[in-house]
Parts: sequence; structure tokens; C-alpha cells
Amino acid sequence: MNRLLHRILYRLLPLRAYLLTVSRLYFLTLALGRGRHTRALEYAYHLPRLLRPGDTAIDIGANLGYYTRPMSRIVGPEGRVYAVEPVPVICEVLRRNLRGRDNVRILNCALGDGDRPVEMANDSVAAAGYFGTGRNFVDDGRNARGDAIRFKAQMRRGSSLFADVDRIDFIKCDIEGYECVVLGEMMPLVRRHHPTILVESGGDNRRSLIAQFGSEGYAPFTLGDDGREHPLDTAADDGRDIIFRYKEPIEQ
Repeated sequence: MNRLLHRILYRLLPLRAYLLTVSRLYFLTLALGRGRHTRALEYAYHLPRLLRPGDTAIDIGANLGYYTRPMSRIVGPEGRVYAVEPVPVICEVLRRNLRGRDNVRILNCALGDGDRPVEMANDSVAAAGYFGTGRNFVDDGRNARGDAIRFKAQMRRGSSLFADVDRIDFIKCDIEGYECVVLGEMMPLVRRHHPTILVESGGDNRRSLIAQFGSEGYAPFTLGDDGREHPLDTAADDGRDIIFRYKEPIEQ
């Protein structure tokens, strides 16, 4: 959905109605099979190659359910999806979008390196003219604008929150620059279960993740223009999301 339409809908509708509308348009696009080779949708269409029926998956930064819904369908009634979303108004719409999906458990919290209250921020309105639902981040004093929209949330440690889960086959993580913190804290679970991991990241955070998971026996892949996975070429990296697949332990 283009930015102009986002801006129009954001100006015309109350926030909750705006969130419901943009999410329904997204799901309609997927149902019609549109945008298969666009950056916004290519990984959603690729999910059947990352998950299987019966899998257990964690969606960190579930947003409005853009990945959670297809993940729920793929893993089926014998599988389980944990959808982690800290922003209350987004989580409210997420629950509506996932209504009737008994294999999904929604967790209204942020993940991080501690168990404490935190403040989330979203400064996309001033920059883009509409509320970007995937632009929420933990405001730890980094760079939130003074006019940013703010939300209260509870942070939890993923390593303790999912400690009793008997299998973890897949993790999707898109949390606006906090990926290294969250996945680093969850590394004991990663070492135990060796899930496939899909991460959105950029800049120094991206390089750190590649190094971190490389040392744990993971190989990085990205989708090419042909829709297939290709080994990540850091010299020609175009910033697409990274798929980390476990290969074998690295000998020390």
C-alpha cells in the first residue's frame, strides 16, 4: 500500500480504525497473491519454506499480525505461534486480526535484557505523515523526536519467558534496532533449539548479527530478485531481511 493512501487514511480515521483498515488491506493483498516480488511482501510469501506443520514459532514484533496470520496457517492445529507485541493499541487490533486462531498465544510485552517497565516511542508521523505500525522502538535515550508518540510497556526476558517451551523451530524478529539485544539475551534458547531465524536489520546492528550468529554455526541468506534464497554476499548486500539457518557448530 503506497504512502499517499496511508497518509489519507491516517488523517481521515481514528487510530484504531486506521490500524484495522491498513491491516485488512494487507491481508487482502496476500489473499489475492499480489506483490509477491515486492520488498514489503516477499518474505511473507516465503514463509512456507521456513516453517512446517507442527512447528513452534515466535513472532517478535508481531505488529498487526502480518506474519503471525500466515505462520498460524502454516503450522496448523498441531503447531504453536507466540506473537509478541508491546504497544497496547496495536496489540488490541492484533487480537482482532487473530480471532479464532487457537494455535496463537499473544504476549503484550517487549523483549529485552531485563524485566522492567519501559517506554516505547514512534516518531514516524512527523517524518512520513502517517503512523508507521512497524516503527515502534524501546526509547532508551537513543534518538526519539520530541513529538514522538509514546507508549508504556512491560519488558520481559525472552530466555525466561520461553524457557519451558519444549521446541522452537522458527523466530521472526523485527524490532527497530533492538534485535542484537533481544536475540543475544535469547541465545541460550537458540543454542538449545537451533531455530531458523528471520531478522530485519541494518547498519552496524546488521553486521553484529551476522558475526554473532556466524559464531554460533549459522549461515546467513537473503532472498534474491528471483524469490529464492541466496547466501548473503556482504560485499553486495542490498539490505534485505536475513534468514539465518543453522548449519553446524563452529570449532573453537
